[in-house]
Amino acid sequence: MTDVLFQKADYIAIRKALIDLHQRVLKILKPDEIKTCSRHLGLLHQKTLSIKNDTEADLLADYMVYAFRPNGINMAEKFLRLNKSRLNELDQALLFRMSFARYSVIKIKDIGKNGEINVINIFLNTEFTLVDKELSRSVGPGFVIAGHIIDLGQFSIQSGASFPVDKPLMMAEEVQRVLQNFDRSSDDHFLLHPANNAKLARATITSPSSHRRNFYNESAQRNPLRNRNLRPPRRPWLVVLTR
Repeated sequence: MTDVLFQKADYIAIRKALIDLHQRVLKILKPDEIKTCSRHLGLLHQKTLSIKNDTEADLLADYMVYAFRPNGINMAEKFLRLNKSRLNELDQALLFRMSFARYSVIKIKDIGKNGEINVINIFLNTEFTLVDKELSRSVGPGFVIAGHIIDLGQFSIQSGASFPVDKPLMMAEEVQRVLQNFDRSSDDHFLLHPANNAKLARATITSPSSHRRNFYNESAQRNPLRNRNLRPPRRPWLVVLTR
């Protein structure tokens, strides 16, 4: 695998490359796989896909790229394996990192300069630097979010479909069912296993206590987790379900 040193100064370029890769990865999913993911997130009703807003479309796309693992690997890794010889150096390196993205619940510790945020992974009790210019300008210490985090070495970024978390959500039956085997003192951490991590994503997103819909329905200027200037205007992967 090509060894690319990701730089914080290249955040915008990395984010644009990530969005482009999301669209390309989504194209390899088969209609049945999209329907399976839709069912996982409670978006399939009587065999019909029911997406009420951009929020649910974004969360479904994110779940399909990172959490759905039909053969033990996520779609980002599958895309990399299928297209490695045709990908440029940056895309190869970014897809490799995306294949290990972990669904995390993180709490903001403090905010630095140039979009740098010091955060704490609540369950793993680890600290790292998250680079997110929109988030750094909009929230403060103590703010908690859930979403897929991509480790780029010296810093991390979020996949783009995170949402706020509070105590009622963490105490929801769906989430607690996943966390019942959680043991903070164990060296073999429960949430480090991709299958368990995917279960946490599914439970958090589908919980009735989730605030994702209200939060994502806000305008782009008020929503710190959603930057429309960095988002693709179309979702061609949805077309396969309407043919």
